[in-house]
Amino acid sequence: MSTVSGRIETVLPDTGTRAWWALYLLAPVALVGLGVLAFPTLVYDRFIWQYLWGPVVADAASRPVTHEGIRAVRGYNAVNTVTYLAAVGYSLPGLRAYLDGLDVTFDARLAYGFAPIIVAGGAMRALEDIGILGEYAVLFITPSIYVVVTAVTALALWIGALGRDRGLVSIPQVIGAVGTVWAVSALGRAVWYGATSAAPLRLWVPIATTGIALGVTGLYYGGAGFIDIANLRHPLFLLAVFGQMWDGAQNLIGVTLLGYSPKLVVTQFVYRATGFSGSTFVLKLLVTGGIVWYLADVKDEMNRTWWWLMTFFIGAIGLPMGVRGSLRMMLGV
Repeated sequence: MSTVSGRIETVLPDTGTRAWWALYLLAPVALVGLGVLAFPTLVYDRFIWQYLWGPVVADAASRPVTHEGIRAVRGYNAVNTVTYLAAVGYSLPGLRAYLDGLDVTFDARLAYGFAPIIVAGGAMRALEDIGILGEYAVLFITPSIYVVVTAVTALALWIGALGRDRGLVSIPQVIGAVGTVWAVSALGRAVWYGATSAAPLRLWVPIATTGIALGVTGLYYGGAGFIDIANLRHPLFLLAVFGQMWDGAQNLIGVTLLGYSPKLVVTQFVYRATGFSGSTFVLKLLVTGGIVWYLADVKDEMNRTWWWLMTFFIGAIGLPMGVRGSLRMMLGV
């Protein structure tokens, strides 16, 4: 441990204490607030509005928007992509402290219990793309939707912990029930919209994307049996591979067969650099395989909570994108 990091750890409050939570939650707000007060044009107009909040407003309005003469357009850009990734990284210590505080048991049941909530998030994003959420649309656009999904998940975890402590239910049961109700409602609304609208309903799209993801996951499961590394068939790895391959499959079908263009900055760059419509699918396959290999190898050496969070996030990032893309293409949006 370096001298600098050692000094920092001695100054900061113990993880999970009230002082730690106050510093963890309020420090970013205070820094941004001071920046806006000291340099309003630079920090808010030229950064927050133009690259972060403006694109959200433009997405909800389905058109470019202007503030103080600064134009913002919908969609991802290099600045908000990097900012969102940094926010995810910053959220991990808080998630770890919250989970440890609730004494959550990390197992396959909890991993699969989370899956319906992630599916629900992707489905809600697709409903926003369709334009049927009205004034609530802004809540289901990146990054707002991540705040909403995280809040619902945190609340479900807390309720599940209370039920567990009273011997009534388990945390995975509560998480799974909340996610299932939400996911079924959102998916049902999307299918109803497709069945009652004039646009053609391409039911083959989600069948194809899900089939490809399941096929690759099955090949991974079979191939892992021939590799002398423990834990490669862990349920979290299966969820991670399936989620990333579902996202890769919807990109592959959308760009190759239906004329869609990729939304994410990284995906756009890969397509331009390679000129190959299946490049993202291949890249996801290789990168996911490499990360899974590494995490399987270090599972017994890492902190259990950190390992669980890192592994789960691989699938949690890909799964909602696969759901959103499949639904959008199914509905012709």
